[in-house]
Amino acid sequence: KDIPGTSAVSPGCSTECAPARQSPSGTGEADYCRRILVRDAKGTIREIVLPKGLDLDRPKRTRTSFTAEQLYRLELEFQRCQYVVGRERTELARQLNLSETQVR
Repeated sequence: KDIPGTSAVSPGCSTECAPARQSPSGTGEADYCRRILVRDAKGTIREIVLPKGLDLDRPKRTRTSFTAEQLYRLELEFQRCQYVVGRERTELARQLNLSETQVR
């Protein structure tokens, strides 16, 4: 299965990773791209071009579990004003024992 936001291409015809200059390895590959081969459910092998900076081995961040009270307060604030900013966000985060990012 293709990964959203990536380009599955046949070998040698990627335009997204076309080198603007020769890489230090001398392969002609752009040094900011990473190619991986994946096999889909039908057994077809596809090549996917990804940026090298994408850390595929990094574990996902755990999803925040809000309490019923926190959800109630956040929904009330959202109904009042969809964008809580500045001191209001800081104060709401403090009252709910959440980070400002979680309140956002």
